[in-house]
This record gives sequence, structure tokens and C-alpha cells, in this order.
Amino acid sequence: MATPRYLTAQKISLLVLTRLYCNSSLPSSATIPVLSFILSSNLPPTASSARPRPSSTSSRHDTSFSIDAFEDVLQGHASSMPGRTLLDLFLKHMWEMNSFDALHALFDSILDLITPPSPGTLDEEASDRIYLSKTSPLGVFVRRAHLEFTRLQFDDSMKLWSSFIKYRAPTAQWTKRLAGLASSGVDVVVSEMGLRVGDNVYEVAYGHLDEQDEEGEGMSLDDLDRILEFQLERLQKFGDRVPDDMKGQLRSMVSASGMVHRPAHLVQFFDAWKAGDYTSAFDNLHRYYDYAIQTRDKNHYQYALLHMAILQAEFGCFGEAIAAINETIATARENQDMTCLSFSLSWLNHMAKAYPKEMKGAGYMNMLGSERDALTFLKAKAKEMKMYNLLSASLLNEAKFFLATGDSIPRALEHIYQSSHLNIKENINSYGSQMLLTSILYTRLGIPHLANAHCELLLDCYSHTCSLEERIRAIGRRAFIVSQTGRYDEAISTLEAVDPSMHRSLKFHQYLVLCIGILKLRRAIRTSDHPTATHLLQTLKPSPSPSNPLLDPELSFLQHEAYIEYLVSTAQFPRAFEAISSLAKALKDENADIALRVSVLIMLADLWHKVGKPERGFSVALRAASVSFRARLAVSLWCAVGCLGGILNGLGEFVGAKRLVEGVLPQALEGTDTMLIGTLYSHLADSYMGLANPNLADSALLPPVTSPSTPKVAPSPGSSSRSRAFHIAKAELYIDRARDCFKKARSLDGECEQLMKKAIIAKLRGDEKLAEEWAQNYNRVWEEGVRAREG
Repeated sequence: MATPRYLTAQKISLLVLTRLYCNSSLPSSATIPVLSFILSSNLPPTASSARPRPSSTSSRHDTSFSIDAFEDVLQGHASSMPGRTLLDLFLKHMWEMNSFDALHALFDSILDLITPPSPGTLDEEASDRIYLSKTSPLGVFVRRAHLEFTRLQFDDSMKLWSSFIKYRAPTAQWTKRLAGLASSGVDVVVSEMGLRVGDNVYEVAYGHLDEQDEEGEGMSLDDLDRILEFQLERLQKFGDRVPDDMKGQLRSMVSASGMVHRPAHLVQFFDAWKAGDYTSAFDNLHRYYDYAIQTRDKNHYQYALLHMAILQAEFGCFGEAIAAINETIATARENQDMTCLSFSLSWLNHMAKAYPKEMKGAGYMNMLGSERDALTFLKAKAKEMKMYNLLSASLLNEAKFFLATGDSIPRALEHIYQSSHLNIKENINSYGSQMLLTSILYTRLGIPHLANAHCELLLDCYSHTCSLEERIRAIGRRAFIVSQTGRYDEAISTLEAVDPSMHRSLKFHQYLVLCIGILKLRRAIRTSDHPTATHLLQTLKPSPSPSNPLLDPELSFLQHEAYIEYLVSTAQFPRAFEAISSLAKALKDENADIALRVSVLIMLADLWHKVGKPERGFSVALRAASVSFRARLAVSLWCAVGCLGGILNGLGEFVGAKRLVEGVLPQALEGTDTMLIGTLYSHLADSYMGLANPNLADSALLPPVTSPSTPKVAPSPGSSSRSRAFHIAKAELYIDRARDCFKKARSLDGECEQLMKKAIIAKLRGDEKLAEEWAQNYNRVWEEGVRAREG
């Protein structure tokens, strides 16, 4: 028999259970479990497969469930008959269907459940029965089952009866009360005729009952469509791919049905898309909507265009994406599909923000005005249409806008809390993006442990409702937070321990590989392993534009940052200056996030300080500190103030440098960036050495000052030997602390620099022996670091 349209042995059993529910008085404790079981096994998907994000599906997706599922639901509930459970009553009704004629009798009488008698003919027994409404979910199920059975040909109905016999057979041994009913075997007519196994008539009718079930047997076309809908929800909502074993099962089910299933093409489209197979994704999308047009199902043509636009943008074809999304918007307006229209405008606004240079180059003109106006418009439309998913996303996008422009942090928090309240009130399940945005907010405020806690909360409590991309981003963010303490091996292990199934999507595989590569590059730079860093840069060298359309924008900036750090560590200052200048220009043209632009200013100021021109870096560092303070970028503020302290030390302004560094050091200690803390301690030690003897400004202890504009500071006539000893002791204390921090951060150059400072201090004191010991410690630490990285 070809795959049935609707009726299967499972649905016949559900009809029996439905009749039992209507004709018997069930205990109140069993009403909800029984109804939930029947409805979850029959309700169709609530969202069209063509829509971008189905909102909900049935909680039960095992459409070909075994007979054991009925035992799990009914065994624990007592019936109205003493000593009998609901399972006993259910099996009694199942085995009372002891012939093919009894199956016909079931479907002939099943419409009585939705046809109440006239008020004048009600008897006592009929008054206790439950009658279903024709438009209720159970009533629709009963009416469709009756209709589908009347459409069956005799051969198909016989095979349906045979499948029911095989499905029911395991229950013969469940209870002794079935002894009388099950004794007749598969068919009471066969028993009455005296037919046995081996007789010709028996073999013709029931000889195939002992054959092994084939793949997909017991499943209807309706069940197969529901399975495909479930796979589509997983692909669209969570972003993962179909597992290989499930892919093989789906392929065999679809081929066994002998029909063309349009959802199957959409499943293949999403799977190919996530695998990075552009050609197959494009072909399957066209196949899906070609079949839709052939069947005159044009209601969701705009979603075909929307999927096309997203697919084109995913592979960097922004011109084609803009053309497709403009056609999507026009079609959605024509069809008055406000859901598709609002989603399209939201996606277009996101793309214009994420890839402004590429979108402008492709001819995009912002149709919604400024970004603030666009977000206001989307919020208003979402409230008007009661599209709470879009409203929650718009609130989070507005919070991102405030953070990116350096606007009010309280307003950003207010929008995050409004989105959170909406998620709880309307059960939206968009906690992943909310947790990630909150993590970013706390990172900017310099509270990394709270940022890490929100990532852990996402992974531990909301991973089942979050998309795969959100989970991977949370893992990556945790890894970078851990790496700030110098635990690069642990961070890399965290990324390498990600479930292999996540690597099956090309985009996520590239994300994980790039995160691991950046962490390894940073570790190589910090440990002065320049050959390894050079080798890694062959694959990690960033593109000229910080917003690579085929790369995550955040990781793209981290690539540029690591590359500049490598150039500075290898004393390639001209190339580093060119890289910083081009990056700053690109970020300015794209109106990028203020945190990224401030980071570039700090890199430029630090570069001027390292090349011996601190007065040129002073204004840059001061500007970075001012912007960071206004935008509440705590980590950037600490870095900028530390850079200012180093510049002031180079200019001989030791008192001012000390006050600045001491002002931010307690807050920086609350963070986990050991490299930053070590740098601040080092600048503070330089300030105290300068206060001990201003003439030391020209020594090797402090950065060299070669500019002729550097003022000459005369020794303070009031400095006493006691004050000098106090300042030198303070300097040594902070040098030791800086060395500990650099050691935790695995910065070999930073640790050795502090040892060199200790040797210089000992030499200035006249203790040549101690200076020699510190010099030997310098050599020992360097050699141990080289051996550690080579081992």
C-alpha cells in the first residue's frame, strides 16, 4: 500500500480513546492528561512553514508512537469500574474490534460523538455522554477521520485493518482480563471459519503480519508533513542542521511516500544554507516555491523573496539582497502582510547597521530615515499589530543603539528590562539575545564576572530555547573573558570542547575556528613567540575593511586589534601606524560602535608613547578618556588613563601621573584583565621612581624621551633621603605586583621588563651584586618562557 493520506493504526487507537473519553465518566485527574495526549498527537502545526520564524509547535512530535504510549498515559488512572484502570477499559474497546466489520462499525458510529440528539429524545444514558463540537479540535479530528475512511478503497482499508492488528498485538499479554477477548486471535471471523496459519485463505488475508516493518510504515502523509514542519522549526529557530541519521530517515520516508513534499525542499534549503552550500540552497529554495506556484499556493510568495534576500546577504551578495528585500516589501504591502513587512524592515535596518559600507555600495538608501526613527517606527508597528516578537527585538535593538552611540546607560537598561518583562508576559522565548546584550553591557561597565554569569545563565537555563548562534556566541564570550586572566589554554579548551554537531554549520564552524585562532595569536604575542604568531597571521590577517561581510563584525575588529598588537610587539611601528589609521578611517566612515573607535584612539596614543613621542599621544589619550567617561566605557577609561599616566611619566609630570593611575587602579582591580592591571602597576612604579629622583626620567627605567620639547625637570631641593627611600620602596612594591600580573597574563616581555627595572634600581643604589642577580633572573625567566612555549 502506498503511504496513507491520513489514517493509521495510531489514529484508529486515538479514535477509540476519544470515544472512551466521550462515553465514559473519567476521573477529573485523568481529563487533562488524556485530552493533552489526543490533541498533541493530532493538532497540525500552528505556523506556516514558509514563515521565517514559527512561533510554536506541538510539544509532541513522535507521530508514529508505539502502543506503549497509551500505557504511559492511562495506567495510573482508575476508572469508574472498581478495580479497573483506564488502560483496562481502553484495551477492552480495542479488542472488541475483532473483525474488519467491527472497524467499519467504529467509523459508522463515530459521528455520533458530534451529533447530539434533539432535546426531546434525551435519555439518562445520553445525558451523561460528552458531545463534541464540530469545530472543536477533537470534533475536527473525528470528522476528518470519518471522511478519510470513506475515501479508502477496499484494498487500502484492508491493509489499514492489518496494520491495526499488528499495532494492537503486543497488548494481548498486558492483562489477564484480555484472556477472553484476545483468545479469538487476529480476527473472530477467521476463528469461526476454523482457518489456521498455512491455509490459503488465511495467508491471503493475514499472511503478511509476521513481515518486518519497513522504514516509515505506520506513518501517513499528514504525519510526514508534521515531521518536516518540526524539522523546519528546528532549522529556523535554533539554526542547527538536520543530523545525518535523521536525514537518512527523512529521505527514505519521503521516497517511500511516492509524492513530492514541498516542505522537504525547504528542509533541504535550510540544511544546505547552514552548511554553506550556496548552490544547493538556491536550487532547493526555487524548487519549493516552484511547486507552491504550480499548486496555486501563492499566499506566501513574499516569504520566498525574504528568504532569498537573507540568503544573498549571508554570502555577501548585497546588491541582489537589496533587490530581493525591496521586492519583498512591495509584495508584502500588496498582500497586506504586516508581519512580513515589519520583519523585512527590521532585517533591513539591522543590515544597514551591521554592514553600512557594503549596503551603501550596493545602492541602499535608508527608507526609514535615521536609525532612531527606524526603531521608533518598528516599535509603533509592533505595538499596533501586537507583534510581540518584533517589539521585544526592537527594544533590544534600541538598547544596542544607545550603547553603540555612547548614550545613556540607564535608558539602555530600561529597554532591556522592558524586553525582559515582555518576554515573560507574552512567553516570547527570546532570552538568548537579551542575555547576550546584558553581558555586553556589563563588560562595558567593567564588571566581567556579571557578564560571564549571564553567559552561563544562557547556557545552563535557556539553552533549550536559544538559537545555536546565541549559544555559540555565549561560549565565545566566556572564552574571551577567561583569557583576560591569562588562562588561554582553558579558554581554547572551552571552545574546542563544543559539541561537534555545532561544527556542521559552516558559519558557526568558521566562528569557532576564528575565536580559537585569535586566542592562540594573542597567547603567542604575549609569550613573545613571534614565529608562531607570524604563522597564525597567514590565515588570521584581517581584511582592509573591519566589517567583512562574510565575518562576524566583532571578531573582525578583534582580528585587527591582534594584528596591530603583533606589529607593535615586533617594533614594526610604521606598519602599525598605517594599520591604525586605516582602521580608524573605516570605523569613522561606517559610524561604528563608539567602544571600537575609542579602542583605536587608545592604540594610537600608546603607539606614540612607545615611539618616544608622548606629547603627540597626550591629546589622543585625553580624548579617549573623555569619551570613555561620558559613554561609561569603564575598561576603555582605565586603559586611556593608564596610557595618560605613562605619557605624563615620559613628560616628567610624575605627580599628575600618580594621581591619575591611583584614581582608576582600585576599579581596575575589580576586573579580570591582568594585563591592564599589570600595566597600571608598572606606570605607578615609574611615577614613584620619578618622585624619588626626577633625574631618573632619562634613565632606562622609564620610557625614553627624545623630543626636544620635553621640559627639563630640576631635582627637588626639598627631597630628603627618607622620602626618596619611601618612594623607591613603593616603586619596588608596585614593580613586584606588576610582575605578578604580567606573569598571570603570560606576558613574557612585561615580566622581563619588571625584572630589568629591579636590576636598574639595585644598580642605582650601588648594589652591583643584587643588580647582577636580577639580571640573571631576567635571563632565567626569558629562557624558561622560551622553553615553555617550545614544549
